[in-house]
Amino acid sequence: MSTRQDFLAAMVQLVSGDLPLAEADRILALAMAVKTYSRHRPRVIVEDEAGTAAFDYALSMLASWTEGFSGIRTVEYPVDDTDETPDMLRDDEWIIYEKPAGKVLRFLEDSPTALESMRITYTALHTCTDVASSVQAADEEAVQILAAAYYCEMLATYFAQNQDSTINADSVEHTSKARDYAARAKTYRRLYADYMGVSGGVVPASVTSDQDLLASWQGDKLTHKGKYR
Repeated sequence: MSTRQDFLAAMVQLVSGDLPLAEADRILALAMAVKTYSRHRPRVIVEDEAGTAAFDYALSMLASWTEGFSGIRTVEYPVDDTDETPDMLRDDEWIIYEKPAGKVLRFLEDSPTALESMRITYTALHTCTDVASSVQAADEEAVQILAAAYYCEMLATYFAQNQDSTINADSVEHTSKARDYAARAKTYRRLYADYMGVSGGVVPASVTSDQDLLASWQGDKLTHKGKYR
């Protein structure tokens, strides 16, 4: 299992060259890549929680729950690993309910007792630390490539903003590097998208334009006269 340092080393190898930005910038680029990857292939966590004879259970009890990202996939109750058939609750037997103190998992038909437990399967953000990474082994190269893309975009911005207009040669060199890193970022993003099978861009659903065209008879239209357009 790769660690954050393994990912950072791969990023440097992919980007290469004289890198003026600090390691903190590479760590930020990696964090951005891991979060993007999480949206495309979220971490799935299965967690058991004890009942308390209540019908509401704060989502904050889930160790890796991230508000605004995580979602519950299934709820099993009661949990009995000696039974080959799991008791999966139907979607209409529970809801996520928002209270002033925060969101809760509300059981609509049962209240798990202190002797019972529930098994919750939910999605979470991936993590990548100096100790371990939750990125799937088969996807590590893709995440490294995406991190390199984010880092190249940072470098492109750096060179675009640091041009000395009084020294023409230096300005041309920085412009060239900015374009080069921007192009490489685009290439790396395409490689990541191809690997993950995701769209590389968003196509607008429709386009609205103002067309001041005459009708086929070269006169005003019946309901949209020229003076009103």
